[in-house]
Formats: sequence, structure tokens, C-alpha cells
Amino acid sequence: MNAKLMRLFRLLPMLAALSLSGCTDPRTRCLARVRDADVAELRAETARLYTQMFSVSGHTLIPVRPELWPPAILKLHPRRLNLYRDGLAVSLVSEPGYECGIHILPAGDAEVPKESARTQYESLGNGLFYFTQKR
Repeated sequence: MNAKLMRLFRLLPMLAALSLSGCTDPRTRCLARVRDADVAELRAETARLYTQMFSVSGHTLIPVRPELWPPAILKLHPRRLNLYRDGLAVSLVSEPGYECGIHILPAGDAEVPKESARTQYESLGNGLFYFTQKR
């Protein structure tokens, strides 16, 4: 009985660490994925998508199919991509009623995305914005 109790006590710190590792807030998880990204490449690929997809469509929102996701954006492990007139929304964390990620302005574009009742933005600099959206 004593040996079983000792094994249990040895497992407790490991279980505590595992439970805490999943508790980071969504903003921290999003920004960790973007930290080492090449911003110039992300903006250039967004500009290419923008030119390619909006030239054939009059829509203001285009969901981007996974087979069209550029390599630099794939490195971020996105959940979904939506192309808007003011840039590309890359959803990185999706929870019930809540989504967050980064909004990338196309290279050369300086228009800041507009907030709404559902969506807020925080500038990360260089044409990148952290966004949160209620669903």
C-alpha cells in the first residue's frame, strides 16, 4: 500500500503540469504561433490571394478553401481563412462562441480593419492585427 501511495505522489506534479499547460489564454496561444512568422511573406501571400480571388469576385467576404492556403500561412496551423476587402482573417483559436487569430493586411495596403459589435482588433504592427470575434 505504501509503494502505491508513493507512486501516486510522484504522478501528482506531472498531472498538475499537464492540466496547467492547457489553460493558457487564447490571446497567448494565438500570438505564440505568430511570434516567429515572416510578416513580409505573410503580407505578400495575402496580397497574392487578394489579387487572385477578388479579381474574379464581387463579394466582400470569400472563405478560402484549404487547398489554396499559402505555405507561410499554413505554418500557423489555421482553423480557417476568410478574405475580406480589408485583408485576410486567419482564425487560430476557435472555441464555442469565440474565435481569435490574426488579420493580415495585403502588402502595400494601409487600411486598418474596422471594428464591429462582434469583432475587435489590436495592432501588432507591420500590417498585422490580433482579432477577437464573438460568434
